[in-house]
Amino acid sequence: MTPPPFNDEPDTRRPRWVAWAIGVVAVCIALGMLNLAWLMLAGALGPTVEKDTAAPADTASAPATTTTAALPLPATASSCLRCHGVERSYVGPAFISIAERYRDRADAQPYLAGKIVNGSVGAWGRVIMPRQVGITDATARDLAAWIMQLALPPASGAQDASQSNPASGAAAR
Repeated sequence: MTPPPFNDEPDTRRPRWVAWAIGVVAVCIALGMLNLAWLMLAGALGPTVEKDTAAPADTASAPATTTTAALPLPATASSCLRCHGVERSYVGPAFISIAERYRDRADAQPYLAGKIVNGSVGAWGRVIMPRQVGITDATARDLAAWIMQLALPPASGAQDASQSNPASGAAAR
């Protein structure tokens, strides 16, 4: 066995403060992760909903979207809010969009409850909704009922006017 070639340059030692700094950063990261885990287990961290939001005093002059904020959000919807928003789409569609799509369907609540429990593929594009194994059938029915409460009533005034006045339909042709 041949000895290694001679190296003229001696190894330089790193200052001790670098090792201490790396150690302090590692401890801070570990403590931060433990803090996040504790907050998640305690329920203080996660999707939050303002519990103090109340309906305005004059609901007759309020727009239709303010009534959706006054509805109580089920406590089990916290995992739903990771992908869905109430009024805004994130990974999945917004709850209001779901309610508007299925508002005319007679079996909308059982259908949505089945989609919540069993999952869905392709109903809203290429996004996959996984099965929700932690949600019972009764909870899924409650969530589906809450989602269907968000549906705005259909604007039938424009359709009724064109159907009730055949002369306006003939003039439009």
